[in-house]
Amino acid sequence: MNRHYAAGLPVRLYESESSVAAVAAQHGFDPEHVADFSLNVNPFGPPAGAVAAAAAALGRSHRYPDVRLDALRAAVARRHDVAPAQLFFGAGLDDVIKLLVHAWTTEGDAVLVHLPTFPRYELEARLHGCAVVAVAGDPPWTIDVAGIEAALAARRVALAFLCTPNNPTGERLDGEVVARLARAAPSTILVVDEALLNPLEPGVIEHVRGAPNVVVLRTFSKAFGLAGFRVGYAVGPERLVAIAELGRPPFNVALASAEAALAALSDASFLRECHVRFHEEADHVERRLASLPAFALRGRHANMLLIETPGRRLAPLQDALAARGIVVADAACFGGLDACSAFRVSLRDRASNDRLLSALEEAA
Repeated sequence: MNRHYAAGLPVRLYESESSVAAVAAQHGFDPEHVADFSLNVNPFGPPAGAVAAAAAALGRSHRYPDVRLDALRAAVARRHDVAPAQLFFGAGLDDVIKLLVHAWTTEGDAVLVHLPTFPRYELEARLHGCAVVAVAGDPPWTIDVAGIEAALAARRVALAFLCTPNNPTGERLDGEVVARLARAAPSTILVVDEALLNPLEPGVIEHVRGAPNVVVLRTFSKAFGLAGFRVGYAVGPERLVAIAELGRPPFNVALASAEAALAALSDASFLRECHVRFHEEADHVERRLASLPAFALRGRHANMLLIETPGRRLAPLQDALAARGIVVADAACFGGLDACSAFRVSLRDRASNDRLLSALEEAA
């Protein structure tokens, strides 16, 4: 079990818990035989146009990328109807989150997270010397909005992370709720992570446009199918973005990555087709799971499911799946689910999903 320590407290990162290479080596599999359900990616690959654009950029690899990312910046600004100066780019959202925490907090500041959620928020806050205020949902696959409101009212909170759709539960916060929280806590910067949102949906941006203390995170890693290129961005008030830009490393988005992201923005048909297939596969898996009382579906969004195994330990199930060449994410890596026996799966194509279901049926 891998643990990362921040301020003396362990924070588990599900990305480090297991890997295709480790499972393949342990069980003597060809890595190509291992089905990885642990990381949330687009299982249907990247858009062809994005791959072509990245390949064309490789001939210019001796040059640095545009330090301002002007072409990509302009295209994303048009997409969200914001000013180019409202955008902040990073090498994936992990990079963006780290840079924003460093830009907008100082040691000793309070950073709020709701649990369970993406563990990187807590890790980066603790590494920066911040105090983490955690609001746990009850049951844990819900977001306690009233608890968040109370926590924001009880003390000064520099930064609050809100994940919607939430990772790993799929729970969503309505845009009006986010706007209300922003008005109630004007001295708190609300960072709303919409990494899992279908890019064809408007999300909360329309509800918080003009709010001086709300920043929205988006990524090209999920629905756009560009996880390997590492491009994430934030949309926020120009004043806050200007502060963060002071600490952004120059050239932190690679040339080929920027070109791939730019090309992907224009392929709406790819996004529509993937969204339909995500739901088809999730419906299929949910129907099959309904006949297995050993497993309870606790959260769902697009191609991501949170599955509880009530009354049984997860480790033996994970080992049994690994022996069949199947990798899933232990949900205990997400704070707030520590006491639960549950796992998160990010679905793949029909054949792979049926392989997972057959393994679960055998283990039930």
